[in-house]
Amino acid sequence: MRFGNGQSVAIAGRALHAYLGFVQRTTRFKPAIPGARPWERSREPFIALTWHGQQMLSLAALDGASQVAILASLHFDGSVVASVVGRSGFRVIRGSGTQSRTKIQAKRAIPAFFEMREALRGGTSLLLTADVPKVARVAGQGAVQLARATGRPIYLFAAVTSACVELDNWDKASIALPFGRGCVLWSEPLYVRRSADEREMGLIALDISSQLDELHATARRLLDRRR
Repeated sequence: MRFGNGQSVAIAGRALHAYLGFVQRTTRFKPAIPGARPWERSREPFIALTWHGQQMLSLAALDGASQVAILASLHFDGSVVASVVGRSGFRVIRGSGTQSRTKIQAKRAIPAFFEMREALRGGTSLLLTADVPKVARVAGQGAVQLARATGRPIYLFAAVTSACVELDNWDKASIALPFGRGCVLWSEPLYVRRSADEREMGLIALDISSQLDELHATARRLLDRRR
């Protein structure tokens, strides 16, 4: 399994954790809508989803949540994310989805799915990225399958800042900068029927893509109004 070089991961994890904390402390976040955050609605564990390229402020979005596990890949960058998550007091589950049957074992896709399922059943919420692996802003069915298997709701969120750098890479990543204005928006809960078939789950994944795009666009518009 590729969990990265320990010393390099530790150094990068400390640096990224410190930077994210600095960004969060120096960003003026728009007040959250009362009762909008999943853990304010009920004590039911949930699945939180955002785009891979927009996940940098996920810890800020989860501020106040408890018993959360975050999925991190087996690559070096996933190991750095796992280090940051651990320093922030959250649980880490290692693995990632894949569209290739030959890579399922190498990416620890099936054990990670079972671990996430048991976490949800045991009262722990999950944070995942929605994208199909290496396909930006097209939602896959992994979270939908988890929601169907556990009966837990999916909540979509957008966490954006006015001070950021947009990268031209595969996931269209947004790098948050300090001293800006921020906005976090959560969707309504989305439940998946246990009897949902492949067609229904595919339609739900399409709806997730559309809703995530709209959430991010709305968050950006709200920031623009505050200039």
